[in-house]
Amino acid sequence: MPITLNRHSSVPLYRQLVNALREDIVSGALAANYKLPPERELAERLGVNRATVLQAYQQLKSEGLIASHVGRGTFVCASDDRQGGAPPWQILFSDYSNRFTYHDIAAADQAQRAPNAIDFATGSQNPADIPDDLLRDVSIRAFESADFHGTQESPIEGFPQLRELLADHMTRRGVRCDADNVMVLSGAEQGLDLCVRAFVNPGDCVLVEQSTFFPALQAFRSADARVIGVPIDEHGMRTDLLDGYCKRFHPKLIFTIPTFQNPSGATMPLRRRRELVETAMRYQCLVIEDDPYGELCYSGRTDGAMDAGGHGGIGGIGNAGNAGIASIPGNASGAGNASGAPSQRPRELTPLKGMENAGYVIYLSTFSKTVTPGLRTGWLVADSHVIARIAALRRMIDQHTSSSSQLICMELLSSGRIGRHIGRLCEIYGHRRDLMLDALRRYAPDGMRWNTPLGGYYLWARLPDGLRAARLLDDARHAGVTFMPGDMFAVDEDDSSHIRLNFVRPDSRQIVPGIRLLCDTITEAEQSVDRRGGER
Repeated sequence: MPITLNRHSSVPLYRQLVNALREDIVSGALAANYKLPPERELAERLGVNRATVLQAYQQLKSEGLIASHVGRGTFVCASDDRQGGAPPWQILFSDYSNRFTYHDIAAADQAQRAPNAIDFATGSQNPADIPDDLLRDVSIRAFESADFHGTQESPIEGFPQLRELLADHMTRRGVRCDADNVMVLSGAEQGLDLCVRAFVNPGDCVLVEQSTFFPALQAFRSADARVIGVPIDEHGMRTDLLDGYCKRFHPKLIFTIPTFQNPSGATMPLRRRRELVETAMRYQCLVIEDDPYGELCYSGRTDGAMDAGGHGGIGGIGNAGNAGIASIPGNASGAGNASGAPSQRPRELTPLKGMENAGYVIYLSTFSKTVTPGLRTGWLVADSHVIARIAALRRMIDQHTSSSSQLICMELLSSGRIGRHIGRLCEIYGHRRDLMLDALRRYAPDGMRWNTPLGGYYLWARLPDGLRAARLLDDARHAGVTFMPGDMFAVDEDDSSHIRLNFVRPDSRQIVPGIRLLCDTITEAEQSVDRRGGER
């Protein structure tokens, strides 16, 4: 049974072994009932780790090609034994889909599906925060427009009127662009997927924040990119390290969420924003800027310092605060212009796209985080070359964003309703953030630390030393509260010490009791471990 593995190939060794054995079995070179070498023996013969052989054997068993019998060994199955069974899914699914880490998706679903629990896990807003009359009134006005016809189809880039409105909206936020630089999307994640298709080849390097939006990790990994995490601290990505990372890894893309980052809530100061853009331009590396939360700014403390009780910085990422960003006086009182952009925004929150005009930054945003999760409409701002290429690629996925959704967004922007709505959300969400912070100061055990986010959805907390978030989640769900474990967002190593808490998802009346339940669960877990004297 001669087998040769190529250690210089991009194909993993276990998959090379699977392919070789499968070919020999299917061709008849390995007859039915042939006894395969034990895992350890074959590993030594091939000069690989035993786990490589074990993984290959498990794959072949799932395909019905081999079977193990206790005390006897592993044998090739007869072809008749393989007929009539379930489809061999693992070989039918593409390499692209097999590169998804489905356990991450399952873990996210488990955290979010907790009936009757206080929900700090789900990454969306509370449906009750959407006024009953908002979308109803806006929709009626949009569809009564004399310009609307039931058969109206949009260009693939979006309705020209909406692209103009979005260009004006971005200009007010400090991004100089024309309608030709805007594409309307069926959600910002579609834009990310299209950017991956447009730019990422297998083996290309993509730099991301060490903890980041995990669907983005899935998108890059599915394209077989090398995803490298850049360390973060209380101010977001460590741009002082970025030059070294670019010099060593030669990235094709940098993916970042510079404003109210998911999951850490950190906001990148102006100096770092400039440093990131300058570094990308120096190494001719594109930047994808994801900005779903950028308009949800709250007034209040912004120095990143922790309050009483010894809750200082949170270790690996500092305290994820926002030092160097001025407070936003009056920002929560309601947005003052038609586009919905807050009337007083600090320069420090200028999007990266507003800091260059050479085309290196591709900007993504969405209405789903500020209007309603059901309005799956987003937009991309980029150089015209990018718009043209992405439009061509998009034709293989869909022809255009829903005409109805676009008309609703046009009415929201042109009427000023979105501005007033965002102003109201800033008041509500700022209050909920403060409720959560106050509850943590009151109930959190010693050793637990957290940040003070300037805006967005999320608070990032570090557990007392030794506690593991994934294990704690089961206890918390049983107690009636849920959160998202930090390792969901980690690039290449476990982050079992952090948890993400969404303070906009629960009702205001749920926040204090929810935090108390969570902190009681953490305290009980600490005490239980101390009594056992074992690992937490």
